[in-house]
Amino acid sequence: MRRTIVLVTIAVLACRKAETPSKPAAGGTATTTAATSSSAPASTNAGDPMPPYSAKLLDGRPFDLAAEKGNVVLLNVWATWCGPCRFEIPELQKLHDEYGKRGFKVVGVSVDEGDPAEVKQFAADQKMTYPVVLDPEGRIANLLQTMVLPTTVLIDRSGRIVWRQVGAIPPGDAKLTTAIASALGGGKI
Repeated sequence: MRRTIVLVTIAVLACRKAETPSKPAAGGTATTTAATSSSAPASTNAGDPMPPYSAKLLDGRPFDLAAEKGNVVLLNVWATWCGPCRFEIPELQKLHDEYGKRGFKVVGVSVDEGDPAEVKQFAADQKMTYPVVLDPEGRIANLLQTMVLPTTVLIDRSGRIVWRQVGAIPPGDAKLTTAIASALGGGKI
């Protein structure tokens, strides 16, 4: 019951900007961060190294974010029941398809509880071809210090967070496109 109340609270917060803007990172990229407590293990703002994270993929294989060094990773925290999450899936798939051959990867982290088969079916229905990680305990939300779904970070090839978005990514987001271009090695994409 407590878990259900927490999830309902997260869903309600997804419609509000419960997080506060922080200073722009180097290069003028705006970020947003949750209010954090002193017990937070590491900062997850733009410019910070991404803390270690591992979980299981939908097919049961292990996923270790550290193994993605050398790639540019758009890590998206979402849930099947989250309206804004559903809204941005086509844009995430488009980015994955468009830039995947250049060392770019979208990784979705589902915080859905319950049967993983439901997440697998949802991903198939939505034609999500990018990797989906299962995190029913919400460890990634704690790591990213967020209570809002969706929350997305762009991690460069060296493992640093270079962009952060709280809330849905709109189609054709210019700031994200610029951040991806920079992370992939500059220039326009």
